[in-house]
Amino acid sequence: MQRAIRRIRIGAAAVAVLVGLAGTGARGAAGNPYTAQGLCGPGFVSVDQDPIRNATTGERLGTVHLLRNPFTGYGCTVTLKSAFLGSLTRTQVYLDPELIPSFSVDDGNRLYAAGPVYGYVGTGCAIWGGAMADTSGTLYRHDRANPAIGGAVTCF
Repeated sequence: MQRAIRRIRIGAAAVAVLVGLAGTGARGAAGNPYTAQGLCGPGFVSVDQDPIRNATTGERLGTVHLLRNPFTGYGCTVTLKSAFLGSLTRTQVYLDPELIPSFSVDDGNRLYAAGPVYGYVGTGCAIWGGAMADTSGTLYRHDRANPAIGGAVTCF
């Protein structure tokens, strides 16, 4: 009887460890409870991403994600914070599709993410990007932000 109880305890402990590990992995490496796919919705797949870094320290503040739904032709952008999680800091994401010009932006003080921002990209190109501020309010753009157009260009 004691052997059976011992096996049950060992099995329960193993399950608890596995559940704990799965729970931390689902939250993401940086501890943000959101994912780009989760915010954009079903059918959206990752196309590109670009980090946002503090220009002075090189610290990664967040990541801008570009996703696309191949069935509908819509694109989606999201900025996920990896620094200042749970603190209200300015966080921005934008999408400017070529086919149907409709520049869309989500910009404001956010706890974990900005977006999602949607636009019809079809088989054309889109300008996309984002930015984040540190706690002092200094704004940092994503690594590939082109000063002439304000973002990165991706063609589908």
